[in-house]
Amino acid sequence: MIRATASSSAPPDRLWRLASAVEHWGARLPTVTSVRPLDAGATRVGSRFRVRQPGLPTAVWEVTEWAEGRGFTWVSSSPGIRSTAVHTVVADGEGSRLELSLEWAGPLARVLELVIGRKARGMVEVEAETFARLAEQG
Repeated sequence: MIRATASSSAPPDRLWRLASAVEHWGARLPTVTSVRPLDAGATRVGSRFRVRQPGLPTAVWEVTEWAEGRGFTWVSSSPGIRSTAVHTVVADGEGSRLELSLEWAGPLARVLELVIGRKARGMVEVEAETFARLAEQG
């Protein structure tokens, strides 16, 4: 499992607004080229997004858990692999903390980890740090 944590002096609600607005990630994160919602309306359990990232195949992610103001989980499946990403915002003193994790399961999980594990770890770390910095900028 890949984990990354970043602290921010911004309040949790500001960090949440950035991290949960997945449709804007392409404009905010250097690790995401574009995110396109595949369903209408507010993000909720069942919402799906087509995500493009540099050097990775395009993937469809579906929200499986949504806790407004606190976190969400989404999954993406392809033959032999299921990716699960968790995004959690918590109060941390007078600021907040973003905790991200990415886990692969399935018969090809180990192969994927060997092929892109280092790249994926770097991307998750950059995402956490970028959101924390953006939240501090207001």
